Amino acid sequence: MKRILIIAVLALIVVFPVAAASTSWAAGLNIGTGASLAGQFQMDKFKLNVNLGYGFVNKYVAADVFADYQVYEFNIDKARFGVTAGAGANLTLVNNKEFGLAAIVPVGLVYRIDSANFPLDIYLKVQPGVKILPDLGFHIDAYLGAVWRFQ
Repeated sequence: MKRILIIAVLALIVVFPVAAASTSWAAGLNIGTGASLAGQFQMDKFKLNVNLGYGFVNKYVAADVFADYQVYEFNIDKARFGVTAGAGANLTLVNNKEFGLAAIVPVGLVYRIDSANFPLDIYLKVQPGVKILPDLGFHIDAYLGAVWRFQ
């Protein structure tokens, strides 16, 4: 019991300063191989993402859970762009009976509008991966999305 308490306290010591360093929540929509609601917990260049929607190509209900990190940033005039890469999972339910699971590696391009009146991130994401369930195979999703940042 003491070990669990010590581990929990150490985890909080690490998590609180990281979470306090410029965090925000974001919510929005994605459209592409499917349509989904998007949610993000943003910590500077690191983001935790959740998407819930419907896949048009394979006709399934899907949820994506992944973390990504901005690996490169560049500007075109005053516009700020970032390149992101991450890892996570895609969970699907086909015909309300067959469960699917894929390991995904999302890669994206993000345009960040830093206006206080219009805090919006617009992005293009491609999510290649490996289907693990029900059969082993290739997985791909791609979409254009936008999220509104809440401070």
